[in-house]
Amino acid sequence: MRTPPHNSRRSADLQKEIAKADRRRIDQWHAAMRRDGRVVLRTNLFKTFMGALVCWLFVGAIILTFVVTPGSTWNPLSPGFGGWLVFLLLVVFAVALVLFGFGAMLWTFVFPFVRPQFVVSRRGVESTWWKPGGRVRQFAAPWSGVVDIGGEFQWRKYPLPDALVVTITAHGATAHQNSLIGNAREPEMVTYRVLRELKARPRDVLVFLLEVRREQTAHC
Repeated sequence: MRTPPHNSRRSADLQKEIAKADRRRIDQWHAAMRRDGRVVLRTNLFKTFMGALVCWLFVGAIILTFVVTPGSTWNPLSPGFGGWLVFLLLVVFAVALVLFGFGAMLWTFVFPFVRPQFVVSRRGVESTWWKPGGRVRQFAAPWSGVVDIGGEFQWRKYPLPDALVVTITAHGATAHQNSLIGNAREPEMVTYRVLRELKARPRDVLVFLLEVRREQTAHC
């Protein structure tokens, strides 16, 4: 587990998350692993809906700001120009509109269609998404190639809660990465960030992965 000594806040927060893991759910996953040899973690439709809703709300708010504000306020050549600070704010709003618009389209139309899922098995880990004709691997790595499982915190401003992202680092030569355009490169190390939109909580996934990896590497 990656807990750099120079970042005590990160280490302390990560340990707190691990302590709050749902032991009952993790034990259920272990039972499924012993029974089926694999555990499939699917995406949460509610999280997908909430992600789309938040993006659309921001898109609507930005568009409304442009609608209710006179065009001369944003135009440097107009007598009613509000100043360069206002113009800079316009640029920020435009960038935000593109980003949230892209996120809204992604959450609304792409994510529910491809239905990503994360599989933990005795052989290793695998992330897949659906397309016509079957599922496609986005990332896969055997346990022998996994060198680190850790957590990265995304500290956010109020009222948004802090977010934990589970990471899996593997040797590039043993990991599979899907490339949308061209051939995927094989760097020395590959770090994959497990989707936070899974039905399972990231802290539960983190603890489960650590325990499964420990068990599988002990058998090697």
